[in-house]
Amino acid sequence: MSITLDDNPIDMPPMQRSAWGTAISLGFHAALFGLLLLGPNKDKPEPLPPPAIAVELMTAAQFAALTAPPQTPPAAAPAAPTTASPGSSTTTPAAKAAPGGTIRATEFFAGSLLAEPESAKLRAAMTTLDGSERLVQLCSIEAIEQIRRARPEFDPDTAVAYAMADLATRDGALIADGGAFRSRREWYEVKFSCVATADYSAVERFEFSVGGFIPHDQWEEHYLTAAESDE
Repeated sequence: MSITLDDNPIDMPPMQRSAWGTAISLGFHAALFGLLLLGPNKDKPEPLPPPAIAVELMTAAQFAALTAPPQTPPAAAPAAPTTASPGSSTTTPAAKAAPGGTIRATEFFAGSLLAEPESAKLRAAMTTLDGSERLVQLCSIEAIEQIRRARPEFDPDTAVAYAMADLATRDGALIADGGAFRSRREWYEVKFSCVATADYSAVERFEFSVGGFIPHDQWEEHYLTAAESDE
């Protein structure tokens, strides 16, 4: 083997040629290996291991609740406008206006109230009434006291048995399906059935139900007033 430098060949002994060739061969293979390492595959990133997946176990009911479409709450119905007479309050006492179911009395109070000394004038006045009117007044007194005791949200001071409808009698009972009572200067409907003793001195059977609030614009039609002193 000879290497030419300029134009003068230089001969090398056989052993030197063999060692030199070996070195060149090793250098060539080393360079080739380096090119392989630095080739296009060097820039390609190694694939990453697949990410871990968290699994949450749930029941069928939980899955149904999770995938169910959202529920839209129903729209609230608009409040009906209220009409009040001039100079009157437009607010209806909600708690007082709530109707109630029928209540059957187990105690009766009109007779004992009339027997009290404070009721002497009322007791004397009732003796001047005929039987039917005396029954109406006796049952109205009973209605006031029964409402006061059974419905403490009210403070009744007057009851009119025939305010909204005519009276009737059935099986010896006075039937007032259109009665009204006043509480704190407001009027409310009441229905009652009343049976009195033979001498109209006391009540022996009574049941009633409180109705709704009576609007102010109906008062004049039914001769209802806010207080006894009103003209």
